[in-house]
Amino acid sequence: MARGTTKQPPPSADGVVDRARKSVTPSILWILRQTRAARALALWLPRYANQRGPRADALFLTLGAAVGLLGAVGVQIFFNLIDLANDALVVWPMSLQALSGRWIVVPLLTGAALALAAWLMRRFGNGYDGLNVPDVQHAVTRGDGHLPPRPALAKSVASAVTIGGGGSAGSEGPVAVLGAALASAFARPLKLRAARVRVLVGAGSAAAISATFGAPLAGAFFALEEILKSSSTTAFAPVVVASVVAHATSLVFFGDHGVFPQALTYGYNFYREVFFFFPLLGVLTGLMAALFVMLEDRVARARWRRVTPSHALPWLGGAAVGLIMVAGQGLLTSRGHYSIDFDALARVSWGLLLLLAVGKIVATVLTLNCGGSGGVFAPSLTIGAMTGIALGLLLQRLFPELPLEPASYALVGMGSLVAATTGAPITAILLVFEITQDHGILLPLMLSVVVAVTVRRLFTHETLYTAWLLRTGRSKRKPEEEETQTGEFMSYR
Repeated sequence: MARGTTKQPPPSADGVVDRARKSVTPSILWILRQTRAARALALWLPRYANQRGPRADALFLTLGAAVGLLGAVGVQIFFNLIDLANDALVVWPMSLQALSGRWIVVPLLTGAALALAAWLMRRFGNGYDGLNVPDVQHAVTRGDGHLPPRPALAKSVASAVTIGGGGSAGSEGPVAVLGAALASAFARPLKLRAARVRVLVGAGSAAAISATFGAPLAGAFFALEEILKSSSTTAFAPVVVASVVAHATSLVFFGDHGVFPQALTYGYNFYREVFFFFPLLGVLTGLMAALFVMLEDRVARARWRRVTPSHALPWLGGAAVGLIMVAGQGLLTSRGHYSIDFDALARVSWGLLLLLAVGKIVATVLTLNCGGSGGVFAPSLTIGAMTGIALGLLLQRLFPELPLEPASYALVGMGSLVAATTGAPITAILLVFEITQDHGILLPLMLSVVVAVTVRRLFTHETLYTAWLLRTGRSKRKPEEEETQTGEFMSYR
């Protein structure tokens, strides 16, 4: 060792820690403090939200807002999946020069889409087959609100493939399940009471419907009327908050994807329409709804579905759906965000429109029972619009001197058929009102909805949802009791 130098002792562990702590920047320290605060909040929030009383209910609204945000993001991802599936399964194959002849190509592509959707459900969805919304209904009204994430995600992907590939199904059922599943996954680590989890699951469905149709009122009442079957204050507040947040998030970050680009002002022109013509429309849509419900139930129970090889059924059903779609000349096809062209429908004869409406029923029933996955709201809206315009055109021919507007009958028919097939009249009225913003349509819409639901009940007490619950043995009640039950879970406190 050189003279004049002293050996420095090795630094102690405490000294190393002190120097490291002094070298940390203030911003990192701030992040660490915020992380600790977030962890403390994550532990404190569910514990306090599980308590009873107005303060805990008010705090619970924060969780409802978070579910609304998740629902809006989930809806956007789902529609991106539909676009991707449409490009891969329809647009790209149809662009190939080697493929020609829509009567051959479209049925093959639709069959391939249903076969892929069926494989996804067998591989990742526990082989589940059926409609979507009853899953959530059963989890809320018969369970603790827990939805297994893997089958729910598989159902979303399979539905995107079905819709994007040309199947006749709607997007609202899959997004309602997706929103509910996201809410269930969000609530699970928070250790909330089962009653609180049920409310958040309903809020997730409300958020998804709100973001899909741009209808926060309809989304909220869909959850209260169909999912929660409750209008209690404790359930109402977080569901409304989630629906509003989802709608606002969708508008701010993803844009407006409304069914109609601007408000409609069709209304009605004279009171004789309200007293005679629109109730007649209610009768006609009620008959269509009864046909839809009974045909879907008969096909779901049919023996040929059980004896047909599972791998061949999607191809056969998809080919039949594709043929119906080609015959419809584009009027029966709807991919992605729901939209409808009244002008195109008005150029078709009233008899052909009724035939197309029946064809849409058959195509939807085959899609849902031959491996495809999806919802029934959008097909019901299309069937109702075709039925309404058909009656409007017929009345124009019978009464040429009257100033009748067929588009008014299309709007009322949409709400009437949705109400009759799903058993959700309030949701149907609010949905049509919000997507059209037509105040003048409310009076005939309300009357026609009531008549349609009554006529459908004359033929069958079941709806598309309760029929599924009864077939799968998840409901032991009589259908009429299941449909009218609204108070079993009135208290969520």
